[in-house]
Amino acid sequence: MSVDCAAHVSACIQLDVVAYPAVRLYHGDGRMDRYRGPRKSAPILAFLRRASRPVIAELNPATLAEFTSSDDIVFTAVFAPSEAGLYEAHYRSLASEYHDQFSFGLLLPVSQQQQPSAVRCRNNVDSESYTLTELWVAGALDELVTQCTAPLILEPGSRKEVAELAAAAARAAKGIVVHFFAASDADRDAYRTQVRALAKKYADELLFTIIDTAQNPAMPALAGLSGGVLPGVSVENLGTGQLFPYPRGRELSAAALEKFLGEVVGGAVEPWDGSRPGEVVHDEL
Repeated sequence: MSVDCAAHVSACIQLDVVAYPAVRLYHGDGRMDRYRGPRKSAPILAFLRRASRPVIAELNPATLAEFTSSDDIVFTAVFAPSEAGLYEAHYRSLASEYHDQFSFGLLLPVSQQQQPSAVRCRNNVDSESYTLTELWVAGALDELVTQCTAPLILEPGSRKEVAELAAAAARAAKGIVVHFFAASDADRDAYRTQVRALAKKYADELLFTIIDTAQNPAMPALAGLSGGVLPGVSVENLGTGQLFPYPRGRELSAAALEKFLGEVVGGAVEPWDGSRPGEVVHDEL
């Protein structure tokens, strides 16, 4: 069901809705799960699939592979019987906190042979896997969550989020942000696949973003991409504030983008002068 908070203010106050749009899932036993992802069908459906499962799914070797590929981010754990009392409670607490965003499973022992305790995370979006065996280290499990769930390519939903990401990148000494603008899911998915290896290669120096222009129609022009030519790329130098729109008509591939980035860093590309097509730029008055 949907509630118009502008028309039913008291109902939304009663439901503790302080900002909207908001998506909530109410269970028959009175529990409520808040959806904290993008307002798009695919992630909302993934949220509902997680909600339909136990907070931690019990797994065996036959079901492990299918479960590991069932969500964007999947955690699985195995605990030696002698160590379960030490580590399982923390894992369950973590799952309770994040089960609306990620999937959690527990591999049950199937024999008397003791397996070493470990927590694994699979990031299916970026095709990355992480394993934590030093479970006794303080904060290690929380660090695993941070490491595994941090995307290579970020998808800010507004100009404010873009500015916040740029500020964070600058603090992390990443001097260049590569913005990709597209309106369709197909274009965004294709670009993500195409440049994933490039984003991984330069993860310490560059920040890659994907911006949905259906939600942010004014942003391409602000980045020097005028005339409605999309999809498009604009490179931002955080140190100088300059923008370098990717040349119109040039093939957009990972190799071509890497070459363009080298040209930008090497000073071979002139920055955007802030004009729109058809405008006359006056250097002097």
